[in-house]
Amino acid sequence: MSQKKTKDRNSENNYRRSPALVLVLVILIAAAFFMMSDAPFIKSARDSLMQKLGYEAIDQESGSENSGEDGSDETGGGKTAEWDVNADLDPSSLPEFNGQNYVKVNGGIPAFPNEVCERAGLIKDGDSWKTKGNLMGTVDSHKLTPYEYYGELDDRGRCTVAYGLLGEETMPAEGQDRGDISSVHPSGWAKAQNWERCHLIAWALSAENANPSNLVTGTHYLNYDGMRPLEEEVEHYIWNTGNHVLYYVKPWFMGNELVARGVQMIAWSVEDKGDGISFNVYCFNVTPGAEIDYKTGIVTTEEQAAQDARTYVINTRSGVFHYPTCDGVKEMSEHNKKTVTATRSELTSQGYTPCGACEP
Repeated sequence: MSQKKTKDRNSENNYRRSPALVLVLVILIAAAFFMMSDAPFIKSARDSLMQKLGYEAIDQESGSENSGEDGSDETGGGKTAEWDVNADLDPSSLPEFNGQNYVKVNGGIPAFPNEVCERAGLIKDGDSWKTKGNLMGTVDSHKLTPYEYYGELDDRGRCTVAYGLLGEETMPAEGQDRGDISSVHPSGWAKAQNWERCHLIAWALSAENANPSNLVTGTHYLNYDGMRPLEEEVEHYIWNTGNHVLYYVKPWFMGNELVARGVQMIAWSVEDKGDGISFNVYCFNVTPGAEIDYKTGIVTTEEQAAQDARTYVINTRSGVFHYPTCDGVKEMSEHNKKTVTATRSELTSQGYTPCGACEP
């Protein structure tokens, strides 16, 4: 008899526990939904609760102890959650070269058009970005979409913009060799001026070879002193972490000039919210000690500018000038041949182009 009473008592206790277990389960499901939902009213309530509990919103580093008044950290990293899509350079007042490889734009803080982030699979989370459905504004690498975009050439044949979400997926495969790009002659390209074909998104990050929308006429200084260290920083970061980097590059032209005055580079590492990579800079397309005609692509060194007048032979049909001993002069029609005494600078200022063979 006592055994039956004990069994009945246990059954009664289990029955009483069941509603409690259901209630706990419901609370846990509701809490999970509250923490992960993207519904605006729930997100607002969640952020308010977290702030009351002493947590700061994701990426609001401008209020941290190591941040400066402009939102950048003491090391100049410039990390912040504020994304100002209007923080571009003003073409009418581009920075002046003063011996530096590049200058910061917008305090060095990355700023992308929304499209750049949205194509990568990111959605707005207050002032920052996250992948959809992730807890507390985090980023899930598996939900990202690596890609590259190259803007169409403008009506003068000039590159416009290149951007994407870069990662191991966009980089060259192991053992892949770089292709030949000599077939591309970017806007403003002139022979014998020591120009280089500069990738907007480096080959090491994109595996892009002879893509006219990704190559600009650039100096060795722009290519190796300005852009390359930043490109290598991004490349090494991706290989070391497996993470992804939002990347945006824009060449800046003055008026109708064919050679860019410089290139703006913006990068932001996604998974760690800019802790690994974060910059927004303008790199100068210059050659220290030389003068560049950005309309024609003619470069005049200090030595060339200091030369006295000498004899040149101009092909009046092509507008190219040569040393008198050049083979091109021997092949030139007498009808098109014009011998002049002038300085190199005088001829280039009149619109004549130096020969690519004899390099006057």
